[in-house]
Amino acid sequence: MGELDYELWSAITRLYSRDPLRHCYLMYDLLYELEATEAYFLLEKGEIKGYVLVWRGGSRPGIHVWGSSPQLARLVPLESRAVVQVYSEQLVESILARAGEGAEVKWYLDMVVGEDSFRPYPGVEAVRLAPAHAEHLSRLSMEWAEPLSLEEARRLLGKWRWYGVFREDELVSVAAAYLRLPEVWVIGGVYTRTALRGRGYAKAVTTAITRDAVGSGAKALLHVAEDNEPAKRVYTALGYRRVARRPWVFLE
Repeated sequence: MGELDYELWSAITRLYSRDPLRHCYLMYDLLYELEATEAYFLLEKGEIKGYVLVWRGGSRPGIHVWGSSPQLARLVPLESRAVVQVYSEQLVESILARAGEGAEVKWYLDMVVGEDSFRPYPGVEAVRLAPAHAEHLSRLSMEWAEPLSLEEARRLLGKWRWYGVFREDELVSVAAAYLRLPEVWVIGGVYTRTALRGRGYAKAVTTAITRDAVGSGAKALLHVAEDNEPAKRVYTALGYRRVARRPWVFLE
């Protein structure tokens, strides 16, 4: 990233302005997560034809591969437990061939909603969470594959925008916006305690964070596993529509 000169930055901003939904991670990480980010670009006559974006600011590396050149597959770092979002299907086989047996492909849908198509869910109150709710979030995360320590819960509550539903002073459902740009917010972390699902809590927390996103003038974007039918029903009911289907490669 030491070579991020004016010409390259101009090419990045042009690329982002043409398709903010597709390139929001690139723009956000370069603006706000630079110390945790590496990026490799393929340039042709001053325009970006492909890139590999690597973010190491979380519990596992997040990698984005955009473009179709075979060179890009060779630039993907094969790090344990990384998640690789691939934007061109033709590169998947090359990445898998390099990764060997410790890789698995899962298909995800990108779903988007704007202010004009958003249908909020009424009837269940969701509240804005703060670092003071860290103990509640940490307890809820005990059901997750990667539970949050109290310190990590406090850090994420301060960094991202969160909403939650409480029942009897216990946090039972959450959703967050972990990427916020003027054009796009990315929604994630949607989770409801297993024993309390089917009561509209996921719709309530997703409604709250989506309302903030579209109210700011941005589109709300989220990713959902193609086989997660309950989640897809929740998001579709709120007005989200599918805009892309992409392979994600999990390096375990």
